[in-house]
Formats: sequence, structure tokens, C-alpha cells
Amino acid sequence: MAAEARLLSRFHWQTDNPELGGFSALEVGEDGLSLTVLMDRGHVMQGQLLRSGDSITGVSITSETDLRGPDGQPLDEEDDDSEGLAEDGLGGFYVSFEGPARVWHYADQAATPLQIALPEHFAQMQGNASLEALAVLGGSRLLTLPERSGRFDKPFPVFQIVNGVWSDHLKVARTGPFVITGADVGPDGYLYILERDFVGVGFRSRIRRMDLADGATETLMVSAPWEYGNLEGISAWRDGEGRLRLTTVSDNNFLAIQKTEFVEFLVTD
Repeated sequence: MAAEARLLSRFHWQTDNPELGGFSALEVGEDGLSLTVLMDRGHVMQGQLLRSGDSITGVSITSETDLRGPDGQPLDEEDDDSEGLAEDGLGGFYVSFEGPARVWHYADQAATPLQIALPEHFAQMQGNASLEALAVLGGSRLLTLPERSGRFDKPFPVFQIVNGVWSDHLKVARTGPFVITGADVGPDGYLYILERDFVGVGFRSRIRRMDLADGATETLMVSAPWEYGNLEGISAWRDGEGRLRLTTVSDNNFLAIQKTEFVEFLVTD
């Protein structure tokens, strides 16, 4: 039987705060409860997912802050398009940004970030379609993928930095109209890639996974049009029964007609 990502739970997060939304990335802890979620306006929140059995039933936010730039000041609207999030395993995290493309490391939520040196050609990426996804393998191997590859027949590069050196020898085939919205390295060592296709007023989502040893890729899930919201963030983790789960979050674009929801899948092989 081919591997697949089967729907396990979905939760519509409703709030009276009109400024709560635009979620672009998340990290779920090994306990399946602790949560870090990133907004695409340079804002990060931490808390917990509330659960009943296999179902997500709520969200409890315990802290939140505006990210700072290298100058120690909160980001302004021109450079706060934060899209990718990856925890470093030491209490800190990396964030990737669009327009201009860059990756920063934060020791904690309130820290002044360390800028990760990028190749010069990163600056030539499309302003609103650059470093959309971010992941970490082994705490030190940083991976980032652009939202678009530049052409429909051109694969997505998987940029990796190891010991300060960037490479892009791994590629993800670009098939169909999908673009990349998120990625995470699972506890099994696979790179899980979340993608989106805009269909009219709604979206279609796809999840693929890549073997980082040889670049082999397989499709785990393709949703029906409008089945889910604008899924942008993905976190892979293993539950207490040893099952691999993929928790995703949607970006409502701060529009009343779109939802902020958590959609969770169970990976079966």
C-alpha cells in the first residue's frame, strides 16, 4: 500500500481579535501540545494545542511578541513578511522572510537576530515568492525552499547550508500548478513539503515528502478544491503511539471569508 496522509482532525480557530491571523508557519513539540506559530507580519506566538483523544479542540496562547530586526527595533511593514519557521532544538528558532529574501536566527522571541549569510543570487528572487519554507535537520542543517521556482517546467531548489556553505543539489519536481507554502523535517528524516494551488476563490493543498538521501519524492495527499483553507504551515512529529502526524495551519489573509484552522493528518505507510 502506498503511503498517504489521512485526515485525523481539524479545528477552526475563532477569535474576536481582528489582528489575529495570517499564519504562515508553525512548530508542534514532541508532546503534540506545545506550539509556536508565526504570522506573516513579523509576529510570533507560543502556547498549547488543546486535545481530546485524536482531536484538536482549542488553542491556548501564553506569550507573543513582535520580531525584531538586527538593529534591535521591531520590524516595519516593508520588511516584516515572515514566512518560514524552524526551531533549533536549543530554545531558539530560525525565520525566513520574503522581500527581500533572508534568514535570521533568534535565540528567543525577544532576541536581536543573527543574520544568516545568503548567496548573492537570493536577492534576485521574486519579491513575494521567495523563501517561503524553512526546516532544520539535526539542529544544524538548515533547509529553505522558495514559493516559486521561476518557471512551470523548472524544479524547486532545496537550498541547504551546512557549516556555512550553501548548496542546492536537491530539487523538488514542479508538477501541476502547485507552489510551495511550508516544509518540515520529520522524526523519520524525510522532508515534508506543503503546497498550494489557488482555484478561483479557494485553494487546493498537496503534501509530498522527499528522501533527503537521494531526492526521491512521493505524494501523500492532494485535497479537493475548497476542502481546506489556505494551508501554509506544516509540522511533522511522532505521537505517543509512534504514529507520524502532520499538523498544518491555514493563513486567512485577514479576510472574513477565510478561516484560520488547524488540520492534522496521520501518515500511513
